Amino acid sequence: MSVSETSPTNNTALKSNDALMPDSTKNNQITEMAEAPLLSAKELDELKIIYPGIDDYKTLNAYRELRTNLFNKMNHNNFICMVTGISQQSGISHVSMNLATSIALDQGKTALVIDCNIYKPRIASYLKEKPTLGLTNFLARDTDAITDIIYPSGIPRVRVIPVGNNTIHAAELFSSHKMQSFINSVKNRYPDRYIIIDTPPIGLYAETQILASICDTALLVVGYGQSNLPQVEAGIDALGKDKLAGVVLNNQ
Repeated sequence: MSVSETSPTNNTALKSNDALMPDSTKNNQITEMAEAPLLSAKELDELKIIYPGIDDYKTLNAYRELRTNLFNKMNHNNFICMVTGISQQSGISHVSMNLATSIALDQGKTALVIDCNIYKPRIASYLKEKPTLGLTNFLARDTDAITDIIYPSGIPRVRVIPVGNNTIHAAELFSSHKMQSFINSVKNRYPDRYIIIDTPPIGLYAETQILASICDTALLVVGYGQSNLPQVEAGIDALGKDKLAGVVLNNQ
């Protein structure tokens, strides 16, 4: 995996700052997060998820650099980052999960991955047990408890929200006041929580542009050898250079 900066004048890689400086409040918040049985190194390898000690240290360092670039862009405040791509084969969910994992490598931070790809949802496939409810169920009021749709991932300090099974009117659900309130709630409840929103490809579905409007920043995933330059440029234009934090070339 490689990361390209959107600004042509910034070609210097930013060094990662992994200093751990959680205050007592953050420590209490982290402690409250009950963990499921953690995935083994073998299971993480099978899922192609990074972890400390992984043999593929180049990919690990690439995600650390990507994480650091996002922290610097957002002035080290917690943020909502949309991960989208050129096509469904770009590896959007792969990047979403690894970005979340890289953030949570810092023991003072947590990450929440929200699957909003109603057309090809994949985040649930990273869970050992099939989820019963998800985001669209909450938005459609099948449940009123956010805790019903948040699942431990088996990765320390990483939680996921699957897309759910009430997706008929997803565009309307994603643009609803309830969606905005939900996003504000999950972001603001913990100042150490970073939100990753996994979306359909940009430019192909109305839902993606709706979701972009509620995100602080975005990453565009390009599958290695799968897209041409005009397609990438169209994706960048659709997101807008102010929103776009970088282009990720995914070869996994």
